[in-house]
Amino acid sequence: MVKIIKGAVHDMIRLEKVYKTFPNTTVPAVDKISFTIEKGNICVFVGPSGCGKTTILRMINRLVEPTGGSIYIDGENIMETDADQLRRRIGYVIQQIGLLPHRTIGQNVGLVPRLLKWPEDRINKRVMELLEIVGLDPRETARKYPYQLSGGQMQRAGVARALAVDPPIMLMDEPFGAVDPIVRGHLQDEFLRLQQEVKKTICFVTHDINEALKMGDYIVVLNAGKLVQKGTPLEMLSDPANDFVKDLIGDDRGVKLLDLTRAESLLQASTSETDKAVRECSCYIDAVQPVKMALEVMMKNNSDVVGIRRGSEVVGTLSWTEIKQHINKISGDQ
Repeated sequence: MVKIIKGAVHDMIRLEKVYKTFPNTTVPAVDKISFTIEKGNICVFVGPSGCGKTTILRMINRLVEPTGGSIYIDGENIMETDADQLRRRIGYVIQQIGLLPHRTIGQNVGLVPRLLKWPEDRINKRVMELLEIVGLDPRETARKYPYQLSGGQMQRAGVARALAVDPPIMLMDEPFGAVDPIVRGHLQDEFLRLQQEVKKTICFVTHDINEALKMGDYIVVLNAGKLVQKGTPLEMLSDPANDFVKDLIGDDRGVKLLDLTRAESLLQASTSETDKAVRECSCYIDAVQPVKMALEVMMKNNSDVVGIRRGSEVVGTLSWTEIKQHINKISGDQ
């Protein structure tokens, strides 16, 4: 579970009894919420419209000021930090993308470095590098305007802009919600692979529980401004806190376990014995691929174990035994 550990060196973001009440309202939009996000993790806020997801996100970079409570980044209270300086350390990606229509993609991606007065050659190098990282051909894309790109391409450009000054934190508000389901799935997969390399601390807002289970290292479930449950995707699937969370997840928890849980969540740490078994069958999948993919690879290769890779490194294995144990655990609780 996500724990509040005051002052812990691995904490990147910490909220302590944070609440927000907007003018002319009596019911808090966010009601005394506390949780911690560890460095390098993706924390997904999920819940129905109006539950406080975006308000929390916007309080972290002070686009909305908290009414009470405290928010810390790297142990420093954000209210004691200059707001502009704070925002320059945080990448921000929204559903509407927010690219400036009268500027080229290269100019959009280089916007913040230019505000920070980077040398022009450094800006150009960084723009080209980032466009390539997010899967856009820099030679073709940098000179184009936003209207000349598809929705998926614009979303990638928005991610590139958020990464421009290499911020340690990224806030992502329904970042893939404006594209069709197929493109959305590809963007999710590519972003998870990118995260394996850049290891940002990410706050990710969605109303889609499937996206939350797929993207999150941790999930924070919200309803009417209150924190209902927090934990890993596996904890959500295996032990939903109440009927609200059960309804949010749906009746097919066992299927979601296979299709939306990343293989790395169930992997067994690499040992000489498991490495030998994997070498013999030559079965590998990427750490961010779903458990369902592990089963497909097992069947194709007539094996009951696959190796789990991060990049070129084998970090562990996943066996049919582990998968079956988790399926049985969830199925028995439904």
